[in-house]
Amino acid sequence: MVKDPRSTPPWTIKDSLVVLGLLAASGYGTSFFLKWAGWRPPLAYQFLLAGGIQAIAVLSGVYYLVRFKYGRNLGELGLKWRNLGRSLGLGLGGGVILFLVVILLGGLLQHFLPEPAPQPFAELVRRARGFRDLLLPLFLGSFLAPITEEVYFRGFFYPVLKARYGTLVGQVASSLLFAVLHFDLFRFLPLAVGGWGLAYLYERSGSLIAPVVAHSTWNAIMILLLFFSLRLLPH
Repeated sequence: MVKDPRSTPPWTIKDSLVVLGLLAASGYGTSFFLKWAGWRPPLAYQFLLAGGIQAIAVLSGVYYLVRFKYGRNLGELGLKWRNLGRSLGLGLGGGVILFLVVILLGGLLQHFLPEPAPQPFAELVRRARGFRDLLLPLFLGSFLAPITEEVYFRGFFYPVLKARYGTLVGQVASSLLFAVLHFDLFRFLPLAVGGWGLAYLYERSGSLIAPVVAHSTWNAIMILLLFFSLRLLPH
């Protein structure tokens, strides 16, 4: 195992909660603004607007705290290009494994829980008439979301939990929050396990590149599988 040479992060759990508040405020604020303005853009634009604003809020908050409040560089988050090939390999392989694990757990849960309603994001993929319509879901799901979520959950939140409570508690707690914030009770367990896998990749590689690539791979496979299954399988 490659040990991450990072020292104990200077930011605190309180700082992590502040960024979490920015995430919530930007999401609910966008929704409130759309309702207040009486503007109902197409579903794709709703996702792009909300996702973009939340990404800006989270990434700006993390950047401000790391660079300006504590005067550290972004390498403290794990944004390092050292051993890039290894990190990419771990990310690609890990993403495929996480996809398979999540699919397996989801299949098992179907035997015990009622079939859930499709997620709004899944509905966005379902509405795609061709690959061109799929570009936005792929951008959101396999680029914007992985970068934003991994910077926060694995790069910012997990290290401070690890420093205070240890590796295991840090991985479990950050993974549970990761699952909770997807607001999907049926997929809570698969998402928590997936989040744990991403935290493991971060710990194993000492770089944020591995979990970002794994998260991107996992989401991209899910999106493409849903898209092609709707067109190739009989209904």
